[in-house]
Amino acid sequence: MPWFGACMRRAAERFRDWGLEWKVFLMTSVVILIAVPLTGAFSFNQAARYIEEYAYNAADRTVSQLSANVGNELKNVSDKLYWINSSDELARAIEWSQNRSDETYSVVFNNVFSLFSKASLSSPTIRGIYLYTPKGEFFEGFPAARKETDFKETVYYKAIKPSSTNRWIYTGQNPLFVQEGAVIGLVSRPATATGAVELDNYLVITLRADYFERNLQTIQLVPDGFSMILDENGQPILLSSRSEVTEQFLEQAQVPDFSGKPSFFEAKLGDETYLVNHKPIPIAGWQALVVQPKKQLLVKIAYIKYFTILLTVVLLAFSFFMNKSIARWVTLPVRRLQRLMSQAKKGDLDVRFASESRDEIGELGRRFDELLDQIQRLLKQVVEESLAKRRAEMRALQAQINPHFLYNTLDEIYWKSLEFNDSSASDIILSLSRFFRLSLNRGEEATTAGKEMEHVEQYLKLVNYQYRRQFAFEVSVDERTKETVVPKIILQPLAENAVLHAFKDNEYQNNRIYVKSFREGTDTTVVTVEDNGSGIDPELIGLFNSPLADTAPGVASESGEGYAIMNIKERLRYFFGERASFRAESRVGEGSRFEIRICDAKEEAPHESTAGGR
Repeated sequence: MPWFGACMRRAAERFRDWGLEWKVFLMTSVVILIAVPLTGAFSFNQAARYIEEYAYNAADRTVSQLSANVGNELKNVSDKLYWINSSDELARAIEWSQNRSDETYSVVFNNVFSLFSKASLSSPTIRGIYLYTPKGEFFEGFPAARKETDFKETVYYKAIKPSSTNRWIYTGQNPLFVQEGAVIGLVSRPATATGAVELDNYLVITLRADYFERNLQTIQLVPDGFSMILDENGQPILLSSRSEVTEQFLEQAQVPDFSGKPSFFEAKLGDETYLVNHKPIPIAGWQALVVQPKKQLLVKIAYIKYFTILLTVVLLAFSFFMNKSIARWVTLPVRRLQRLMSQAKKGDLDVRFASESRDEIGELGRRFDELLDQIQRLLKQVVEESLAKRRAEMRALQAQINPHFLYNTLDEIYWKSLEFNDSSASDIILSLSRFFRLSLNRGEEATTAGKEMEHVEQYLKLVNYQYRRQFAFEVSVDERTKETVVPKIILQPLAENAVLHAFKDNEYQNNRIYVKSFREGTDTTVVTVEDNGSGIDPELIGLFNSPLADTAPGVASESGEGYAIMNIKERLRYFFGERASFRAESRVGEGSRFEIRICDAKEEAPHESTAGGR
């Protein structure tokens, strides 16, 4: 689908623009969203399977225990029946019933009574033992306890008559004796050596039904669970409890044929599903049943389900919180390094990463620190080399003062001194002394505008003596500009250019030089040097008027002219940056004008040094 691919590409492009912290958080969150729920679901399924298996096994063990308990007790009673059948007392009673014995009824009765008593005392479940013969009855207990019901009218006889095997019969009341409570009767045909099994003789052992009911009640079941014993027809004969649930189960549940069926099945009662576990009691042909609500039986699975969901949500929230914290912690050094790089970009090269970790980010920070150290060393080296170069340029500039000027001045002093009547020699000597003192400026490169104006004035005085006063000059100083800090020797080269070049073509006739300083507004000092000479080539004017920022040290015209002016511009840029400007104006044949403008700093601070005094 093209639209899906386009959406994915847009998502990938947006993802690339995200910050590193959010990228780490998102990618690890995807892993958490997949891993934690899947782990919780797998754990729940495994736990639910084991718990369900355990619950089913526990229910199966419970019904097996019930079947075993009831079966063992019935077997114990069956053993007592075998013991009675093999006794001499029963044999003599059968012989007596067949008229083969001369003993009286009372004697036989007492012997049988004693036999039955021994059997009853050996088992707590036996309530009574009864022997029917056509000639007479034998039983344990008083004769008054015997009901008037004929044996052949009881359910015992109806159950044993068509059967050739022993029969277990449950009755709500004892049909032979006056006794309260339900009983379970084992009905048998006596088997003796005399072959009495074929005769019309019957032996009944009655058991206490409440004993078995208490046994059912001791079975540990979940709430609303119950157990029961079914007879061979699938009818309930014993119940652990009777309630609305048990009655509903007995009415609605379709009890299947247990032969060949699994050991458990499910029964639906209304909205509730019950797990029914069954186990046969072979000795009686009965079935032991344990019925338990499946929801209650598997309540731990529901608990684990809700606990797993809650734990998954908590783990997800905690994982996202930890994930965000870890992503922030991992990317914090990167953000700090980013801030330091921004500060370094703004010119603060003293920042340092200073990380104690030795991981990749720590190593990157150390490389960043080493880079800043190297940059500072290179900048220091550049500054030192630049200062050395400027000093050399200054010395070269000072050396540019025409040696012939010095020689001519000294010659002039010499000849004047020969003419004793000429007093100008002292003025020349004084001007020369002051000129060189201001030029040296105690070795400092910075001076004041007032001293620089005096320096150019002394220069013009001296050169005017040499040219026999062939030009006039005027130096005008605004008192407000005298303390402005400027580089030294920035006006003398401009005046020298006027003397050497501007007046040359005019043969030094009617030539004038004006040097002036003044304040413009409240924050700008302006210094101008103006002459009425021959003017300057327009090509040089364009070179002179280039911005200070574009000025390269030592760059002049192809003919070599303008070196001194370019040097002045470069020194102005070094001293003032964007606060200074230089402009040249000239018309060929009409003269030239040079203007230097210096804006005050926003916060006045002393420069490298301020020259002063003589």
